[in-house]
Amino acid sequence: MAFLGWYHAKEQPEKIEFSTLQRLKSIERGEDTEGDFTPSKDDGKNNISTQLTSTDIEFLSTFIDKTYLDEPSITTIRQRFEDESSVLLRHFLNEDWSKKILYACTSMDEEQKLGRRQGVIDYSVGMNSHWEAVGPAHKQRFLEYVGTPNQKSEDPGSLLLYLKQTLLESPAFGRLLQSFTSLPRHIGYRGRVRRFRPGFDYTVAHYGILTKSCVLDATLCFVKGAGNQCQYDSDTEELIGTDDDAMWDSGDFGGFEVYIAADDGDKGSTKEAEDEYNDEDDTELLSVSASFNSLSLVYRDPGTMRFVKYVGSGAPGSRWDIAIEYEMDEDIDTD
Repeated sequence: MAFLGWYHAKEQPEKIEFSTLQRLKSIERGEDTEGDFTPSKDDGKNNISTQLTSTDIEFLSTFIDKTYLDEPSITTIRQRFEDESSVLLRHFLNEDWSKKILYACTSMDEEQKLGRRQGVIDYSVGMNSHWEAVGPAHKQRFLEYVGTPNQKSEDPGSLLLYLKQTLLESPAFGRLLQSFTSLPRHIGYRGRVRRFRPGFDYTVAHYGILTKSCVLDATLCFVKGAGNQCQYDSDTEELIGTDDDAMWDSGDFGGFEVYIAADDGDKGSTKEAEDEYNDEDDTELLSVSASFNSLSLVYRDPGTMRFVKYVGSGAPGSRWDIAIEYEMDEDIDTD
């Protein structure tokens, strides 16, 4: 038996009157939770060529596993993305960066006794001047890193913000995305460094996250585990893999990201809203399991919503990620 609802505070949350299905389906002003797009950085090459240069490769290889910079791998990824409009790239960062981030994330979870149902319920855990809680609670709750970037820091937020600003927002990475996807260049981006604490955090699908144009979602995810693909044993009906990888891949502990189709009819229908939050409804388009050091690329049209499933207290640890949306230049014909 289970109670489902927003029973996650000692006192009644502010603006609880907005916690309705009708409100989640509203596209009125003030319902957006994502913010504005920042114009993309331009190094003078974006209007000349989409091909990766030797300088690009040299720069990207300081962060990314070299496997993903080989032309045969890029071709395979591009074919997969063109067929399915999404792709998951495991072990994306190189060993130096992945080890550094794993140590920082694991150390902070252990220090704060988060994961595997340890510790006590304290909704301020992990919050400080660098990690701020993001709401409103009826749409989302997670911690966002608002400190300074530092590649030598032991705070995972500082490391991830450095990667966001130095790598994921760079023109070279933009050209790599074009090589991976065959999509036009992006003209803007918006994103956050997020932490979803086990037993506390989630996002909810709502119409305020719908975009006016198509975007490319790039989410670089880190969780406790090896980040390996789990296999399914048909005899035992169990996942094969390390305990942590299998736990995340099972979906039983949340932390996975789900894409669902928004209803394109009457935005005020309670039944339609209920269907969108029904686990057995067929509006689910894609589910991406949380996995250590994995980059998911998903092409999302204006009629698609996404959310991160509530991370259960029994999860191995927090879900940490850099979630960026790239705004496409739709004036360019990619045919």
